[in-house]
Amino acid sequence: MKKITTVLTASVVLLLSSCGHIFTKSNTYDTSASVTVNGAKVSSGVKPEGGKAGFSVSAMVYMAGSAKLEGPFKWRIEAEGKSDEHVSMVVHRLKVETSKTKRNEWYNKKKLGYKTKFVSYKKEAGKSFAVFQVPGLLKVYPEKDGNIAIIADITVTTKKRSERKLVKFSLLAEQDKKDKEFLFFPAEIVNSFGQRDPREWKMSDNW
Repeated sequence: MKKITTVLTASVVLLLSSCGHIFTKSNTYDTSASVTVNGAKVSSGVKPEGGKAGFSVSAMVYMAGSAKLEGPFKWRIEAEGKSDEHVSMVVHRLKVETSKTKRNEWYNKKKLGYKTKFVSYKKEAGKSFAVFQVPGLLKVYPEKDGNIAIIADITVTTKKRSERKLVKFSLLAEQDKKDKEFLFFPAEIVNSFGQRDPREWKMSDNW
């Protein structure tokens, strides 16, 4: 009984210590724009990886702090389709254009061209998702580079046909201030909650 009680106490402390409150200031990009390719809704997503953060821990049960989030960014091309229709997506080419610094660069083609399958998610019936997270980081900075455009050469395949299309995503630089409460749980606990959301970001940039 003593051993069981100790384990339960440790688990409670772990969960409590995984709670927190953070005030963030983000220099990032609005990625709400999307296009349609072969019936799928396709967009570009970015996630800030740079900046500074500070945290405090009180009695090992609570974390608080502030953070400034900015570039460089993890980045990806993401598509929403129909679970009984869409099969796969391929990103053939990518180019980044910046408004302030006038960069105009094609991404290394050798790291592209992989087929990404559409995956259904039971919490959103009828929908399926394909996400290609680009290897490496997108080295742009909203304050310095300004608005950016991502040119993408994409093929989306359904059960009936394939469509290849050159599309453009215009990402507007923005600053966002917000308070955020968050919970962090070990992977084994998260996995026990049910099916994993296929839209989650990959932890590693090294494929």
